[in-house]
Amino acid sequence: MKKESKLLKILEYLEANEAKETRSYFVPSLWLGQEQGASTPVETNPMTFFKNAIKEITSPTDSNVNYNHSLSKLRSQVHGNGGDWTYFSSFYNLFPRLTTAYDHDNDGHVGSGHRMDITSSDNGFRETGTLLKCITLLKYIKNLGCDTVYMLPITSIGEDGNRGDLGSPYAIKDQYQIDPNLADPLIPFTVEEQFEAFVEAAHMMGMRVIMEFVLRTSSLGGDWVTTNPEWFYWIDRNRAHEYHSPEFPANELAEIKKIPKGGGFHFAPSQEYRSLFKKPPRPEQIKVENGKFVAYTDEGELIIPGAFADWPPDDIQPAWSDVTYLRMYDFPYDHQPNDYNYIAYDTIRYYNPELAQPNHVNRPLWDKISGVIPHYQQFGIDGVMIDMGHALPQPLMEEIINKARQNDNDFAFCEENFDVTQKSRDAGFNAVLGHEWRVTSREKRAGIQRIVQDSNDYLALPYYGTPETHNTPRAMMRGGEPHSRVSYVLNKFLPNSIPFIHQGFELLEEWPVNTGLNFLQSETDYYSNQRLPLFFKSALRWNNDHNLIGHIKYINSIYDRFGWMLNSEHLRGNENSMTIHYPDTSYESVIGFERFDPWHPEHTVLVVANTDYKNEQDFYLNIPGTNNGKYWDFAEQKEYEFVDNWVSGKLQPGQCIIMEIRKLI
Repeated sequence: MKKESKLLKILEYLEANEAKETRSYFVPSLWLGQEQGASTPVETNPMTFFKNAIKEITSPTDSNVNYNHSLSKLRSQVHGNGGDWTYFSSFYNLFPRLTTAYDHDNDGHVGSGHRMDITSSDNGFRETGTLLKCITLLKYIKNLGCDTVYMLPITSIGEDGNRGDLGSPYAIKDQYQIDPNLADPLIPFTVEEQFEAFVEAAHMMGMRVIMEFVLRTSSLGGDWVTTNPEWFYWIDRNRAHEYHSPEFPANELAEIKKIPKGGGFHFAPSQEYRSLFKKPPRPEQIKVENGKFVAYTDEGELIIPGAFADWPPDDIQPAWSDVTYLRMYDFPYDHQPNDYNYIAYDTIRYYNPELAQPNHVNRPLWDKISGVIPHYQQFGIDGVMIDMGHALPQPLMEEIINKARQNDNDFAFCEENFDVTQKSRDAGFNAVLGHEWRVTSREKRAGIQRIVQDSNDYLALPYYGTPETHNTPRAMMRGGEPHSRVSYVLNKFLPNSIPFIHQGFELLEEWPVNTGLNFLQSETDYYSNQRLPLFFKSALRWNNDHNLIGHIKYINSIYDRFGWMLNSEHLRGNENSMTIHYPDTSYESVIGFERFDPWHPEHTVLVVANTDYKNEQDFYLNIPGTNNGKYWDFAEQKEYEFVDNWVSGKLQPGQCIIMEIRKLI
């Protein structure tokens, strides 16, 4: 039986109630397709606004590619594992409650400052982001050249220990429940129905949807605590002030740090630390006091401890206030007192072989975790990003992948791993976060050279081509608009790079979403005390008159001229072919690379950039085998002349060159 269209049901409701709506609703002009003059909000009828957006999606047009047809076409092209459509994708990173947050009543702030419902305005509009508003943003995202929407966690959020006025989306109350605040109260549809409509709308536009999941942690106030307390670690409430990440002597620490590379020895934390942890209580022993779970047992009063950074084992971060690690293995308490029933690197990441045995698997928890993705596959999602997937027990990760691929053989798995290695490929992943955001933001030329060298050595799978994520500084913090422009060009043309727009990048957003990766200590100290959007209600710079949207579209149009050549190695399965080389640019701030198709060596694409964002720079390039003559730079619309394989010129701060080179064959 054909599934009922939630998107059309929502459209019917909007059409039926349009005339009854009398409130004014302000939206950014960018949401209506205007690229300039964004500083002036547009006043509209909310029912009309959403109705028109959904009608455009549901009405057949040349721009709305049939989803099933596009999937079939890509399946026939891509070699290798199911889910390898990632090789040809461009991602837009959507944090729904932030990305589509806006001052809809035009009163100067997002949400009401004096209402209990902190997500609503005085007019009753939900001004933090909603899934209904995400539907209207799909056309905008597609016009940026993105065909995949990658969503940060949208699951329900626990309250115990949460920061800010909204809480972290990573403090998950229940993996199987969507955050109800993502439902737009303008329409009488549940959050699940609105999410189903969102996925349906994306598919109608030929776009895919990837969700991010955190499968090894829970909020301190998670729903599973009272039903399955044995899935959690518990400590003595009266000694909670002693709890912190375990400390190891220097000689033990040196050995422990060798474990990721296959060496070293496992060492347990001190007995004093281990004695903090107690046997999990029974459900009936758990009470709620001041919003926190407390268990009254024969061993005393017990609470659930917060998580902490699990690697390196001497990380100095304090324990986190809102999440805890799930207890993946159930080691018997009568074997030795408290053996492996504690939180440390050897129980939550690099599992001690004695612990990680089939007979110690916390089977009901594993079944619950491995059922999360199939649950959301019912909504039609196309892939997932697994937060710290490499830190889950390997057998569990295999179960997760196998279950999802049984439902959809072309389902994509992405991994939050900074290393682009064959190990991730062999584990069944189709893309990884990678290291581009780190190496190019600080190392500049050396960073690009490192990525290019990796490409020459064969990148096992695609990585996210982005100068920023929700856990890093914004590109604007690392070099302003010139750095943002250069970064987009490089990530569009580097091999195996998935062009990845982190929401707000295109708006020249300067304020980070969260701290965590690649921040200077001074930056961490400053932003940790600010209203970061990961925890507080906030909005992007939708009213910023100046943005990168035109630049992004222009670079996309240049890339489209050469896409047939730049992606050819994947179409033919020639991953090991060297399709790039790194010419000496003579000056440290000038970086460049040449891409080519080994099947058509008579043409190459040369990309050169000046990463000195304050000064112009000379450059001299030797590109062997180049025909003498003048070559057109598509980026700046000017000519450069090659003589005896050499070209020279001046690059303005942040200027890029993109040329098609003719070769002597």
